Amino acid sequence: MELRDKIENFYRTSNSVQKLIVINIILFIIPFFFQTFTYLFALENFSFIGFFTIEADLMKLILKPWSIFTYGFIHGGFYHLFWNMLMLYYFGNLLQNIFGDKLIYSVFFNGIIFGGLFYVISYNIFPVFRGTSSQMIGSSAGVMAVLFYLTSYSPNMSIRLFIVNVRLVYIAVALLIIDIIQIPGGNSGGHIAHIGGAITGYCMLKYNYQGFDLFSLISFFWSKSKSKKNNINHNKIDQKRIDQILDKISESGYDSLTKDEKNYLFKAGNKKD
Repeated sequence: MELRDKIENFYRTSNSVQKLIVINIILFIIPFFFQTFTYLFALENFSFIGFFTIEADLMKLILKPWSIFTYGFIHGGFYHLFWNMLMLYYFGNLLQNIFGDKLIYSVFFNGIIFGGLFYVISYNIFPVFRGTSSQMIGSSAGVMAVLFYLTSYSPNMSIRLFIVNVRLVYIAVALLIIDIIQIPGGNSGGHIAHIGGAITGYCMLKYNYQGFDLFSLISFFWSKSKSKKNNINHNKIDQKRIDQILDKISESGYDSLTKDEKNYLFKAGNKKD
């Protein structure tokens, strides 16, 4: 019971970003157990991960439509997982501090889904990929959506990298350019998905679009209720004050804010037309 209590307490006290990271870590470890199982029983042709990876082949994708979402929780190695979770932890916490728990799920999940769609569509329309057999895994598209949502909201926000402060917009644009120029060099599908995630994050903020919300969908089937859109009106808030508060977060952390600053930031993040 003590372990169960600790798990329940962790779930209650953890924020949404921490929960997403834990889920990704758990789903990274689980396939290793199945790998041991298939090895012991000589099931060489069985691939557990294969059920959850997204594929560019439309016929294969139709047979496992859930993979448009589940691929985002499978990683190819420790460093693949580590860098994605590091970026999610940093940028996700900043976004959550501004907009609250719920939005981080919506942005992250939308990034994964639409990043996956960008990948599938690209591999079926561009001649260079014709006849190519391709699979993709990883949560990078979701992380890029989070980064670009945050950047679109406050592009001039500065964060500290090593010994210098860098504006968020420079980081986002640099990562986007790297993805674009690396498409011909290998892992084309991954880079295309990153771009799809970036566009998704930008559009969600720019056009007040909430998009696909997994938790609202579940709620719809169970209680037949729909979630409301989270609209943001930049004309009714003091953007200069918001930038000052965000700069303070990047320098000293969210806990350094006064109660008034936290309330103002939360109200600005949830401002409706």
